[in-house]
This record gives sequence, structure tokens and C-alpha cells, in this order.
Amino acid sequence: MNRLPSLVLLAALSTIGACTSTAIASYETTIANQEADVPSSWQVSSQAAVEPQAWQTLFEDTLLSDYLTLAEQQNLYLRQADARVRQSEACVRQSRALLGPRLAADFSASGFADLSETSDTSDSGRGGLTASWDPDIFGVNRSTVRQAEARYRLQQADSERLRRIILAQTARAYFQIIEADLQLELAQENLSFIEETKRVSEARFDAGDIARSDLALAELEFENAVASLRNQEFAARSARRALSILIGEFGADDLLVAETLPSAAAIGLHPVPADLLGARYDILASRAALSIELDGLTIAQRANWPGLQLSGRIGSSGAASSDLFDPDFYVASLTASLDAILFDSGRNRAEVDLAKARLEGANAAYALAISTSTFDVNEAFDSSLADCPNCRAYLFQCSYKLKTVARFKRAQRHFSFKTAPK
Repeated sequence: MNRLPSLVLLAALSTIGACTSTAIASYETTIANQEADVPSSWQVSSQAAVEPQAWQTLFEDTLLSDYLTLAEQQNLYLRQADARVRQSEACVRQSRALLGPRLAADFSASGFADLSETSDTSDSGRGGLTASWDPDIFGVNRSTVRQAEARYRLQQADSERLRRIILAQTARAYFQIIEADLQLELAQENLSFIEETKRVSEARFDAGDIARSDLALAELEFENAVASLRNQEFAARSARRALSILIGEFGADDLLVAETLPSAAAIGLHPVPADLLGARYDILASRAALSIELDGLTIAQRANWPGLQLSGRIGSSGAASSDLFDPDFYVASLTASLDAILFDSGRNRAEVDLAKARLEGANAAYALAISTSTFDVNEAFDSSLADCPNCRAYLFQCSYKLKTVARFKRAQRHFSFKTAPK
């Protein structure tokens, strides 16, 4: 009969644990179904897939490679992200300490004397060791550790994703500087051509060949060309400042770049989209966030469960200071405590509902990351199969600008020849 309450308590806890495990299992099944929604043609991984090369080797340009290295080492956003990763790693170690025992030591000594009789003195001291350990019967501490590990993976994924964004912005800023320089050269050539046209118009106006309105139009075109040149100079300096910020400096506008766009190095591609999905850090971050919320639901559901704490102490109390190292004055004690919340006015129920809502939101975000990544990868593969039409269009624009410069130079030589004094 004395064992009946214990058996009833054990049965109740087993029932609660089974219900909680069933609820967690249902969410895990939902997550597995989300991952299985990837198209069947994407489920097979290819052994022929080649990992992309390092960013510094994607283009045949030493200056760009140096800027990418500086951005990776000195960018302030990346330094903040690295600090957050180290913080998460420390939190993981801190949470893992919950699974081990805790040992503490204490020592104190005091002396007493009667002021009327200075020879009547006494002293006493106490010291001891206290050890405690939480056996984590229901796995709350283990869930806390898994949650901290998931946060660490999330920070790692976010940091790597930010690193790729910064490096991509660095390369894009480098290309924009080259483009701005080419446009600046074009604006300078255009100004020289229009200045020559204005000089011819002035000469013809002085000779009476054209009206005053034609000369005014030539002067207006010249002023517009001057304004365009000034704007293009500002754009070139602004592009250099943007690159300076990305590499961890403070807006320098005298950075060196190549005179022409660099050629792309040979890049290995993944022939199977599933390989690309596995390398996307937004999916890894969403999966880690989902694991955080899943363990958060476990912790919320078990918050009101009984907690068992084991503690022991070896120490002395009230002994003279000279007896502190005498084993006869020491006693040992072992304590087991069980605590549970019986009524909290619905607070834990609200915590569970909040954890479920957060988990459902994280699950939807994970599904959205998979679908968005599927779309992005499909678009990227279409672009690669089409031989990068956007790149060809961009190169055509640059080629057109260079051809325009050549035409301006030919026209300038032609007008100079026509107007040269005989």
C-alpha cells in the first residue's frame, strides 16, 4: 500500500510523456512532409557535381581578388557576424554544463573576545564541499542543449550567408567602378566632340553661315555635356567609396581598378539542383530555426513537470579553527528534492500555445525557403542553359559604348580636318 502513490505518480508521468512525445512526433512528420515536397527529379544527388571555387578565383583579376580578401577579413558586418557566432558557441558550452554536476567550496572563520578580559578569546570556523546534480529525467536540459546547438548552427548559416552577400556586393561594386570609368571616358570623349562642334558653330556664326539660334543650341548641348561629365565623375567617386566601405575602410575614392572588365574563370556547376539546395545557407538557417522552435515547444510542455535535484555536502560547522582539518569534525549529508508547480493561473498553457504558434511560423518559413530556393535554382539553371543572355547583353552594351567612343574620335578628326586653317 505504501508503494501505491509512487506507482500512480509514475503512471501519470508516463501518460503525460507519451502525449507530449506524440505531439512532437506529429510536428516532425509535418516537417518531413515539407522536405518531401521537393520535386522528385531533385531527389537524386549527382556524384559528378563540382563544388564552386573560392570567390577570389572566380575572376581573372588580381585587384579584385585582393579586394575580396580584404572584404572577407575587414568588413565590419562580417566581424559582427563572427562575434555572434562566437557568442552562440559559448552559449552551447554553457548549456552543456547543465548536464554535469556542480561542485562548490566554502570556508569561513571568526574570532570572539571579551573586551573586559582580553585573554578570554575563542574562534570558530566552518568549511565544506557541496555537490549538486540534476539527472534531467524528462529531458528538459537536453532540449535546452539542442536548442543552443541549433542557435549556433543558425548563426553559422547566417554568417556564411552574409559573407557571400558581402563578397557578391564587393565584386559588383568593382564592376560598377569599371563601368563608371568607361562611362566617364565616354563622357569626356563626348564633351571633346561637342566642344569641337561648338567651336565649328561659332566659326560658322561669325562667317554668317548659321543663325543665332543654331549657335545657342550648340552652346546648350555643350553645357549639358559638361554637366553630364561632372555627374559621371561623381558617380565614379561614389562607386569607389562604396567599395571602400565594403573592404572595411572609410570611404576612400582613389581605389585602383582594372581598365576593362575581368574575364570569368572556369566555374564548376552542379548538374543536379538538389546539390545546390543542400549548399544554400538560407535553407540551413531556416532548418536550424525550426529545430529551435521544436525544442522550445518541448521545454514549454515540460515546464510544469516535477523536477528532481540531488545534492550532497561534506563539511563542518562550529568547530575551532584548529579542528578544521580534523575528519572527526566533518559530517556528510545527501539530499534529494522533488518540486513541481501545481497551479500557475494558465501561464504554462499560454507558453505552450505561444511555442506552438512559433513552431508553426517557423515551419511555414522553412517551407517558404524550400520553395523559394527551388524557384531560384530553376531560374539559375535556365540562365546557364541559355548561355547567360544577361551577360551577353551587358557585354554588348559595353562593346557599343566602346564603338561609340571610336565613332566620336573619327568624327572629331573629321571636323578638325574640315576646320583646320589653310
